[in-house]
Amino acid sequence: MPQLIPFYFMHLLTFAFITFIFLTYIISTILLPNIVRFMVARSIMTKV
Repeated sequence: MPQLIPFYFMHLLTFAFITFIFLTYIISTILLPNIVRFMVARSIMTKV
C-alpha cells in the first residue's frame, strides 16, 4: 500500500491539500449560493 511508504507521504499530502482547496472553492462559489437562494425563495413563498 503506497499510503504506508514514507516516499509517498509528501505526494499524498500535496494532493489532499489541493483537493481540499478545490472542493472548498467549488462549495463556496457554486453550491452554497444555490442552497441559500433556494432557502430564501422557499421562505418567501411560505410567507404568502
